Amino acid sequence: MPDQDHSTITDIVVSPHFDDGALSLASVLRAGRSVLLVTVCGGTPTEGDDEWDRLCGFESGPAAAVGRAAEDRAAAALAGNRVTHLPVPDSPYRADFPSETVVGALAPLFRPGVRVWAPVGIGDHPDHVGTRDAVLTAAAGTGCQLTFYADCPYAFGSGWDATDRERPPADRWEPQLAALAHLVDVTSPRITRLDDSTMRLKIAMLRCHASQLAGLSVDHPHFMAWEGPLRQEVFWPASVPIPSLEPTLGSSA
Repeated sequence: MPDQDHSTITDIVVSPHFDDGALSLASVLRAGRSVLLVTVCGGTPTEGDDEWDRLCGFESGPAAAVGRAAEDRAAAALAGNRVTHLPVPDSPYRADFPSETVVGALAPLFRPGVRVWAPVGIGDHPDHVGTRDAVLTAAAGTGCQLTFYADCPYAFGSGWDATDRERPPADRWEPQLAALAHLVDVTSPRITRLDDSTMRLKIAMLRCHASQLAGLSVDHPHFMAWEGPLRQEVFWPASVPIPSLEPTLGSSA
């Protein structure tokens, strides 16, 4: 992690991939807030390629990581956000999610007075679920405030008003929200409808992530429409800070 002064940051958005923040919570990233956007899977693999990256126009995994990091910096600049990219490659280019590495990078950033925004894990993508669980661990005992956001486009893929039965199994909300039921009121999400200025920012930020639009449009052909699903964002604030973790047997107090 770069050695930066984050003492003035009020909001930390933890994004599994480069575009997840812009897709899911432009209402938080908008100008006027002191936001640090942390991309967890922001590392460059040493080699290989992947079907998604090829669909998005990249010849290799390393080329995709470099190109997407540049897109993310351009998008963040539109909203005046700071960015940090953790050295974790995307899931096709590694084995297990490196929870210990991610927790170690995030925990020093979390403190009282900071609002941390983390994915629910809708879509059951290992990078999203891993990011959520790493945030929960990193936040323990820090006094930061947590809010969880609906992971787009998985959350709106069948329509915002769809029931879980109508959604594909991986995109169902209830299994992921169940992991947070001890922290949030899963039945009372906070629904935000973007005003025109924030919607313009959101579309502009996503256009910076131009490589991803081709891939996303395959399953969501009209998602960039002015009155389309991007107008809505959904959140679940945690009711209390996460207490310190209990020491495990044999650990030092």
